[in-house]
Amino acid sequence: MTDSSAEFRNRTRGLRSIEYVHHIKGLPVVALALCAQRAFAFIDPPYITPVNPTAGETISVNVYRGECDVLNIGIVPPVVEQHGSEITALFTGIHETDPVWCIYSIGTETVPIGSYPPGSYTLDVERRYGNPFGEWSQETLGVIPFTVSAGPQQQPVETPALTSTGVTALLLALIGAVLSNLRKRLGSRSAL
Repeated sequence: MTDSSAEFRNRTRGLRSIEYVHHIKGLPVVALALCAQRAFAFIDPPYITPVNPTAGETISVNVYRGECDVLNIGIVPPVVEQHGSEITALFTGIHETDPVWCIYSIGTETVPIGSYPPGSYTLDVERRYGNPFGEWSQETLGVIPFTVSAGPQQQPVETPALTSTGVTALLLALIGAVLSNLRKRLGSRSAL
C-alpha cells in the first residue's frame, strides 16, 4: 500500500464522518417536534371596560384565558377592597397543570367590580387557586391605572358639510363655470 492511497482513505473517512454528523444534528429537532404539545395554560393581562369610565358606570375586569384556567369559579364572589385610590380585586379560580384536566373553554371572562366616583385609581387584579393538597397559590395578574370622569363624555355629532341650499348654490356655480368656458371656446373658434 502506498502512502498516497492511505492518505486518500484517511481523507475520505473524515468526509464520511462529517456527512454522518450533519444528518444526526437534525434528529433532536425532529424528536422534540414530535413531542411538542399546544399551549393550554395561559392568562393574558387583564383590562377594564369601559376603557374611559364615568361616575356611576359599572366597571368590569376582563381576562382572556386558556383551557387550564378559570378566573372566577362563581362559588366564592370576588373580594373587592378599596383603600383610597387603590382597589384590589381578588378572584378565586382554578389552575390545572395536567393537560388531561384542561377542560375549560378558551375565552374572555368578564366580572363586574363596581362603580366609583370621579378620580384616578389603580386596580390590582389578583387570583388565587388551590392545589390537591389544600395549599393556596396567589398571583398578581396585572395592575391597571384608570381615571373615572365626572360626567358622560359627549359623543361626536355628525354635521353635514353642506346643506341643501349650499349644494344647490354649488351646482349653479359649477354650471355657470362650464357655460362660461363653453362660450369662450365657441367664441375663439368663430374668430378663426
